Amino acid sequence: MQDSQPIVNEASEMSRTLPASETPFRRLPRINNAQLVAELDALGVYFLCGARAIVPTGRLTPDQLLAQLASSDEARVRLALIPLLLHRPDFAAYVRKAVQIAPDSQIFLKCYYTATFYLQRKYRLRLEKLMEKYRSLPDLFSEDLELHTVSDPDVGLRMLARRHALLSGKPINWLGTYEHAAQRWLRHKEKRQLWNI
Repeated sequence: MQDSQPIVNEASEMSRTLPASETPFRRLPRINNAQLVAELDALGVYFLCGARAIVPTGRLTPDQLLAQLASSDEARVRLALIPLLLHRPDFAAYVRKAVQIAPDSQIFLKCYYTATFYLQRKYRLRLEKLMEKYRSLPDLFSEDLELHTVSDPDVGLRMLARRHALLSGKPINWLGTYEHAAQRWLRHKEKRQLWNI
């Protein structure tokens, strides 16, 4: 006699909508780009313009903020991951969770995090002068990106830029993109320090 239990295959089980309490990852709240800029400003990461009149919600956890930035439809907002991680290296503890929350954006998260890892080493002396508590980022994704960790940050950045172009399918100047983010943020931070702001 056959069992009267319905047959459930893996695909149908995975497609079942789970109640919020059962979902493996929190859903990302919908945040627009202007609100993300306001969240960055509230953290002291003055990299993007245009959200001074918007009050930050303060409801994003660090992993959600990282995931939201990586998932943005604007390249400049995604690029803000680099200054955020330079300014708040403690957010490294939340990057793996952010990758889980926004798996479709993992290339940006992993590549921009790894770029920050090398940029932090390249500009260590400048960062030490600017940061009260300088903390080195751990190397989280070299293995995932199939890169060898190298001691020379310029070599590491060049290898990463080539890998980023391959993984993203976008043969743009990733190296220049990484440097632009770091230099822009560093110059602004140095000016604020000079003016005691």
